[in-house]
Amino acid sequence: MSTASPTWELRLDWTLSALHWGSFAVGAIISILVRGADASTLSSAALAGAYVVAVQATPRRYRNDDSIGELVAVVGVVVSLVAVALTGGADSPYLLYLAAPSFFAGAFLGFRIGVETALLTSFGLIAVVAALDQEILQGQVLQVALLFMLMAVTFAQARRLLVEQQERSDALIEASELTAARIRRLEAAHSALASLSELASSADLNPVAVGEAALRDLAHLVPFVAGRVVLEDQGPLVVARRGEPDDSQAPLTVTMELADRHLGEVTLWPTPDDDLTAYRGVIEESLRPVTLAFDNILLLRSIAAKAVQEERTRLSRELHDEVGPALASLGLGVDMAIFMPEATPEMARQLESIRRGITTLTEDVRRTVADLRHEPVQSLIEQANRLVAEAGVDGPSMVIDIDERRTPRGETTTQLAAIMTEAVRNAFEHASARTIRIAGTVDRSQGKLVIEDDGVGFDADHRPDGHFGLVGMHERADKIGAQITLDAEPGRGSRVTVTWGD
Repeated sequence: MSTASPTWELRLDWTLSALHWGSFAVGAIISILVRGADASTLSSAALAGAYVVAVQATPRRYRNDDSIGELVAVVGVVVSLVAVALTGGADSPYLLYLAAPSFFAGAFLGFRIGVETALLTSFGLIAVVAALDQEILQGQVLQVALLFMLMAVTFAQARRLLVEQQERSDALIEASELTAARIRRLEAAHSALASLSELASSADLNPVAVGEAALRDLAHLVPFVAGRVVLEDQGPLVVARRGEPDDSQAPLTVTMELADRHLGEVTLWPTPDDDLTAYRGVIEESLRPVTLAFDNILLLRSIAAKAVQEERTRLSRELHDEVGPALASLGLGVDMAIFMPEATPEMARQLESIRRGITTLTEDVRRTVADLRHEPVQSLIEQANRLVAEAGVDGPSMVIDIDERRTPRGETTTQLAAIMTEAVRNAFEHASARTIRIAGTVDRSQGKLVIEDDGVGFDADHRPDGHFGLVGMHERADKIGAQITLDAEPGRGSRVTVTWGD
């Protein structure tokens, strides 16, 4: 919390300075004009002026200390009473100057010291009037004494309310900062878990790379014209292809099993007039390390998926049960503070700014809880790698350059993956592309994907009958509030750009 003086205290200090200098000037000028520049008027002016200079020169942090401040108030009362006594008692122009110590004590030192100072001032004034043989019960003396009491009580209460409001505002700000820090820590933990999930897709543990390496190694041992590696990962998934299958030849399929668990299979098409049955033993022996690698990949993915899901559930529960109610309670406290009658317009604006921040945090928490509860989806990089596996080594060259910092939310990822798949398949099947590039940046609720190829292109303004691929892409984009831009010309390839978020 900042140690700087709050705004209200600075304004009260300026008011004290104006009261000191103003009352001193009034008292000195009027006493000299009425009584002349005699010894008593000059002495009272010098004494009062010296006290004002001393008070203003004292640093605020010392002056507002209870012990030092009480001494400053008592000295002010004594100086004021001396000035009053020297310049006419009940008719002295320094009566206004006499109010300064009571104002200072009540506004800066609290209720007790303020009332004590006001009582000392009142009884001192009565003593001075009595010593000068003036009428004590005259209306002016009693009114001034009562004014000192009211001034001390009023400013002491005002100070108490301002101090309480300042403490409440500081507490709300501190609570908001703590909540924001906790949200940031939870987001960091969630990002770490997302990174753990991506570990299974790293270069060393990529099933596509393992499958391609297996076919490449088998090509040195077994004569075949085409091959395919299928991995059982939540359903059959073709992770690698090589060559073009010859339907006139019966293929040989070798399963990959480990401890009675079916992990996938490898299918090979022999060269003409050749039989791969004699090579079964060699193939099975060569696939043992491949089977083990696939098993490690699936095992790691399973462990990572369970750990991620458990942590997502824990985080969502903590956000929903602890952070959410805390933010709601904090927002209610700010609302009550805004509508308190003691709140100044400036303070109300500050509290409203804090309330808007709390509302934004609350909405972020709700969205985060919904995301954590949503069934995990594959990242766009994983979807792109699946498309690479489907294309195979004899398909077009595919370049993946996606900077995916945070995976989009479930529905957004599903629709973006479908759009990307449709664009790649159009380039592969209809455009006869030799190179397909998928690039872009992805960061949760915003991003950009570009799928471009060097194929035959097409007329972007023409929609052939019976072909609804482009229509479907636009419909999917509309569902998630994304925009699709088509840049294509016959003979110059095509580019599909998808943007979403800000």
